[in-house]
Amino acid sequence: SGLGLVISIAISAIVFVLAIYATGSPTTNPLPLAQTTNALFWSVSVLASVAAGVGALFADRSAARSDERHGDAMPLVNTAWIVPVVSTAAAVLLVATFHNTTMIVAGPLIAFLGNAGSLLSRDLLDDADDSAQRTATTIQALVIHSVAFLSLSAIYLNKLPTPVTALLAGVVSTLLAVEALDRSRGDVSRKLTLAILAGAAVAAAVAPLMWWPTHGWTGGAVLFVVFYCAVGTIQTTLERGDLRLRDAIEYGLVPLGAFLVLAITA
Repeated sequence: SGLGLVISIAISAIVFVLAIYATGSPTTNPLPLAQTTNALFWSVSVLASVAAGVGALFADRSAARSDERHGDAMPLVNTAWIVPVVSTAAAVLLVATFHNTTMIVAGPLIAFLGNAGSLLSRDLLDDADDSAQRTATTIQALVIHSVAFLSLSAIYLNKLPTPVTALLAGVVSTLLAVEALDRSRGDVSRKLTLAILAGAAVAAAVAPLMWWPTHGWTGGAVLFVVFYCAVGTIQTTLERGDLRLRDAIEYGLVPLGAFLVLAITA
């Protein structure tokens, strides 16, 4: 919607300013995200993430009120804020981590695509007829998984203490799993429990990963594969009640192949 687009542009503009602010001579701080940032930077970052969530809820509820006038009921639990908040936080974290001129472009772009892509995919799912549902679902999955990769990579890149990294990765994965499972069959409490289990699987993968002598984006890719496998398996089971051979190959052999490639190229 037009309102969602305006909100997305506003959030990306804030990230643009933060990206400019973060460029400069790095200090000797061992944490990349703290080398060129300060309390003001992080205060504005928190406000930007909150604004992204509030804006997404406002835009989504405005669209829902319009649908309600046409006879469609509003959802019991609104998860529209999740992807915008996580994508904005990921953009800010990447800006702080790399603090270079490339991030002046990449950071705002990530924030814009995460916010606009999430709201657009939800609009498409609400408005699409049966023949267009597959396309709308694919767009939503692409947005969620892209944000998952970027956010998990941003967390891993800073090599924070293992408990902190596991907690952050688990929370982010749980939130994104909640959004991914939002329109699946089943009651809310069951889907929330399964989303927490998916987040716990990603958090559990952090401990061995931190012992692996790898740096850069590889660690984020490993966590993303765990997220993809966990959420995909849960989502397929909720939709069809069981797993087919094709699903076992997709969520078993494909992640195994990805792990082997990552291990060899690390």
